[in-house]
Amino acid sequence: MPILALILAMPALAQTVEDGSDAAIGPANTQRVLALIRQDLHSPDAKVTVLRRSGASHVCGSVNVKNRDGLYTGERGFLVDLAAGTFGRVPDGPELLDPRSPGFAEKEAIRQNYFRLCLDE
Repeated sequence: MPILALILAMPALAQTVEDGSDAAIGPANTQRVLALIRQDLHSPDAKVTVLRRSGASHVCGSVNVKNRDGLYTGERGFLVDLAAGTFGRVPDGPELLDPRSPGFAEKEAIRQNYFRLCLDE
């Protein structure tokens, strides 16, 4: 079997918006969000859900990615700033245990911004 045929026969790995919520933010913004997720998480098969706008330039949502064993790890919230071109996934509990750990301040800022911009009061 030629190599091209083998490649075409393989299942395609692609980030997907699982629940149709991409309609709420439009195709251009959806592609931007997916590109930022791919760039930051290096996960070609991320599952994205509950996309929604927050203010003029922010998009909130949830993302589920695979771990090293190929298993999905569970949904975690994220925040994208379209104007700045940044993506931040809400840190998990263990990531916030030690305030002296590298990147702690950035992770805490993502968490606070997600709670401020993405959760209903």
